[in-house]
Amino acid sequence: MHLPQQRPHHDIAALFAEAQSDFVRVSAPMVRYSKLEFRRLVRLNGVQLAFTPMMISDSINNSEKARQNEFSTGADDQPLIAQFAAKDPTEFVTSAQLIYPYVDGIDLNCGCPQSWAMAKGYGCGMLRQPELVHQVVQEVRRTLPGDFSVSVKMRLLGGEESLQRTIDLARQLEHAGVTFLTLHGRTPAQKHSKDTLDIPAMSQVRQSLQIPLIVNGNVESYRDACDMHEQTGAAGVMAARGLLANPALFNSSYPEGKTTPLSCVQQWLDIASAARDNLLFQCFHHHLTFMYSAHMKRDLRVQFNSLGSKEQVVDFLKKHYNLEYSEDDTPSADYTDCTYTHFTPPKHARHIAAESDEQAWSSKSDGKFFTEFRAHQLTGTGGEDLELGGLFGDEE
Repeated sequence: MHLPQQRPHHDIAALFAEAQSDFVRVSAPMVRYSKLEFRRLVRLNGVQLAFTPMMISDSINNSEKARQNEFSTGADDQPLIAQFAAKDPTEFVTSAQLIYPYVDGIDLNCGCPQSWAMAKGYGCGMLRQPELVHQVVQEVRRTLPGDFSVSVKMRLLGGEESLQRTIDLARQLEHAGVTFLTLHGRTPAQKHSKDTLDIPAMSQVRQSLQIPLIVNGNVESYRDACDMHEQTGAAGVMAARGLLANPALFNSSYPEGKTTPLSCVQQWLDIASAARDNLLFQCFHHHLTFMYSAHMKRDLRVQFNSLGSKEQVVDFLKKHYNLEYSEDDTPSADYTDCTYTHFTPPKHARHIAAESDEQAWSSKSDGKFFTEFRAHQLTGTGGEDLELGGLFGDEE
């Protein structure tokens, strides 16, 4: 590969080692939402390692438009892990070679429990073929430098001897060369937050490994994260929905808080103003809805959710919360010009993305999670199943 100008890669293994008795605070891969601007916000509030949204390798490998739409980064966006949904070694390795100059590691999604993903062989569908997951890791390890992070995000395996089979797979991946693993404490069949998180199982998996383990599930406050670390001994704790609701979740200044401080909302406005046209209104508005609409009185919430432009949102927040937004006084944010001419995907790796995939990732639709979230905020119904429609990849 003839690589474009790149920043030095962070040593992800060293990041965990430096944490020692503490834990690394991790922002989860969240389709639609863990984009660059949101990563900037959570990094200001205690996050030490961030993931991109889950990207589908087949689309990224074969479409320049997909690469430009789905991935962006900047000089301050580090350390960063890019997560991909892939179903064979060639797909994953190709994505890794394309993204290599701009991130500090790549992660294979083996945790998405959604039916569309499993039907296509992505996410939890990969857990049905542990030998294939092992092959994917081995192939990318043979291809990229040894100090570049390679990881897998997975769930507890279901069925008989669930824990032992999970431990066996985790050890196989450790021996194949992964830098760390992330484990969600439910099985693929457990898609609801009401399903009990198996903390003892996560602890036993952690004890079986020599590499760092990140755990996640039901982390809604800094206290929750500390408790999870204490109960499992994990090297890292990851949050998803909790960070959407409160991007300051990992800010130790608010240990019990599950609500977003106004100072964090102001930070989001500052980031948005620096982003200019790089941040779409839909994403700007959705994040504000997640992080603050629950604290509004119902009539204000209805009004806020109906706003249709950045100018309307800015005027609303200034009028009711004395929050400021000004592009004139804010320097433009840094965005890396990501090019991919350093690597041409092999012909046998090129496929045409299915139309259903294109629709699933359309940036023009609100997405099921946001639609259900907004309905729950307005009517108080449907909240128990919000996680099902989130397109989180594999989150709570």
